[in-house]
Amino acid sequence: MSNTVLYTLPQWFVFAAVFVITYGWIEKKKPFRLVGYFILIALGLFSLIVLSGDYFAANNFLTPEEIAREELDDEIIDEVPFQAKLLPAYVSFVISALLSLPAIVLDVKNNNKYRWFIFAAGIVSLLGFFIIVGTIKSL
Repeated sequence: MSNTVLYTLPQWFVFAAVFVITYGWIEKKKPFRLVGYFILIALGLFSLIVLSGDYFAANNFLTPEEIAREELDDEIIDEVPFQAKLLPAYVSFVISALLSLPAIVLDVKNNNKYRWFIFAAGIVSLLGFFIIVGTIKSL
């Protein structure tokens, strides 16, 4: 998976989810809110796939010889790889997916407490969004 997909796809997921949830909330249309919740869950599943894959593994950044001989230059130690800077964003996307699960259950049961969960999920997913934006700006 390329670096572009690692930072572009989550941004679109967050944008779509926040927009659809906000529209459903303002217009009082439950199907739109539910679609937004499922977008956050899909983003969480994508994040789990990326986190469980080798996208953030150290062996992608160092050769086996460098790892075996512990030949680490100052450049490698001082500079954090781009993918590693994205790690907190992906963790926040998993947390937002977990927060949207109770929101779905409460929204289907017409309990107004779903708002607290989806507000928290939206804030956490926006945190991940801005982590990605900050990482891209630092390049």
